[in-house]
Amino acid sequence: MTLNASDKVFLKERLERAREIMLRYPDSRSALLPLLHELQDAAGYVTQSGMREIADLLGITPAEVLGTASFYTMFKLEPIGDHLVSVCTSLSCQLYGADVLYRNLLAHFAVANKKTTADGVFTFEEVECAAACGGAPCLQIDYKYFEFLDPEKAVELLEDVRNRGLSIVHEERGSVNAPLPPLTPEEVSKGPAPVGSGPLSETAREEGHG
Repeated sequence: MTLNASDKVFLKERLERAREIMLRYPDSRSALLPLLHELQDAAGYVTQSGMREIADLLGITPAEVLGTASFYTMFKLEPIGDHLVSVCTSLSCQLYGADVLYRNLLAHFAVANKKTTADGVFTFEEVECAAACGGAPCLQIDYKYFEFLDPEKAVELLEDVRNRGLSIVHEERGSVNAPLPPLTPEEVSKGPAPVGSGPLSETAREEGHG
């Protein structure tokens, strides 16, 4: 199927960037993931026509592009709101009330999981492990971290983002979620801490989880 120019994402500067990305790899097909990111950045989600463009650029079938895009949860195959809200409900966050936090958010904004608010501002999704267990419960807004939340704080946070914008709110209230520093030789020599000795285990026992 031939695409009209108005349907194309990879034009002019973006097409040049796509070709630059392809030149990084001995086999141009290896550029599939970065080109999908380029498409999503440009269109807001991974469009059907954009996947056909990528297939043409890489000399593969649209089905191969779709197979990859549908495998990774960071690629969205349908339009989303202005902001993507990803709430972690894995074990650490769950023990600290993430399920209640998420249900409260959905009720407050009158929306269902993986759906967008009526005003188009927020799309909500439940995710497995946002890699911020030390700040549980946490959520991400457009992949920017906010930690140590509760149901009321989470609602207030999103209303703040709606009113003042994400960049301002994240600068004031967000977390970097930086990696931990490497262990010192003394810490390495001590070996791993005994199972069940951490602060999460103590809280879980107090709340009757273990």
